[in-house]
Amino acid sequence: MKAELRHLISPDIDERVYWPDEEDNFGFFVQALIGPAGEEGEEAFGFQVCTPKWISAKMINRDFGDYGVFGRYMIIVKDYDFDEIKRMVTKLCNDTSGENWQEIASKLSRYGEWEFSDYQT
Repeated sequence: MKAELRHLISPDIDERVYWPDEEDNFGFFVQALIGPAGEEGEEAFGFQVCTPKWISAKMINRDFGDYGVFGRYMIIVKDYDFDEIKRMVTKLCNDTSGENWQEIASKLSRYGEWEFSDYQT
């Protein structure tokens, strides 16, 4: 079984018209809606898309001083190109397989914040 990217959406930007003030200094959240290839259903995986320059700017006046920040569930890019970001997530999906959806989703959750990460039955 393989994963398939269905949609890449952002509550922060409209990728059809958005262009950052600085191509190498921006950050925004995206949700990748991913499901099992050829089957119905999809689940959300969240990513902060940002540049190294944006991360560096976030280090100023943080709780830990200007030494560093914690990072998880990030796609770090050198400049803005939404199509390339989508290609990266598509490749991640194409390269992720497993015996069942739970195994695939678990693997994908190492990269993006899975909507069911902390779900307990």
